[in-house]
Amino acid sequence: MRKLFWVLAGIMVLAALGNIIGGTDTPVTARVDPAGGQAVVRADIPAAPRFDATLFVSANSLNLREAPSTSGRVLTSLPRNTRVLAGERRSGWVLISAQGRIGWVSERYLTGAPVEPAISVPTRNQPGYGVVQRQTAASCPSRRYCSQIGSCREARRYLANCSWGGALDGDGDGVPCESICR
Repeated sequence: MRKLFWVLAGIMVLAALGNIIGGTDTPVTARVDPAGGQAVVRADIPAAPRFDATLFVSANSLNLREAPSTSGRVLTSLPRNTRVLAGERRSGWVLISAQGRIGWVSERYLTGAPVEPAISVPTRNQPGYGVVQRQTAASCPSRRYCSQIGSCREARRYLANCSWGGALDGDGDGVPCESICR
C-alpha cells in the first residue's frame, strides 16, 4: 500500500509539474498498474494544433504573433509569398505554422496562391506631356487651386512639372482642372 501511495504521488507531482510548465487544454485519463494494484490517474495533455490548409502571405511583411490580437507579442515577420500551414480560425485571426514557428496572423493577409508582383503600368500620355523633371518650388508659383489658374495649358504645365500638381487632377484621370480643360 505504501508503494502504491508513492507511485500515485509521483504521478500526481509529474502531472502538476506538466500543468505548470506546459499548460493544458485536453483532459486525458491514464491507467496505471503499480505492482499488481490498479489506479486511475487523471492527466492533462495539451492537444497538438491541426493545420488543414496551405496558404501564402499576401502582404509585403506580416507579423507572426503570440496571441490573436494586435497587442500580441511579435514572434517574427514573414515576407510576401511565404508558404504557411493554417489551422484554427478565431475572430479574423488564423493560427499558422511557418518557418518552424507557430503563431497567429490576421487572415486578411493570407491568400490561397502566391501573389504575383505588382506590375507598374504607366498612365497614358496626355497631349503636351513628355518625360520631364519636376521643377523646383521656386519655378512653380503658389497657384495651387484651379480657381487661381488662367488656362488649361497652364494647368497642364503645373500638373506635369510641380510637386503639388497632382492636386489639380481631382479624379485621377490625367486631366487637370476639369472646369478649365474640357
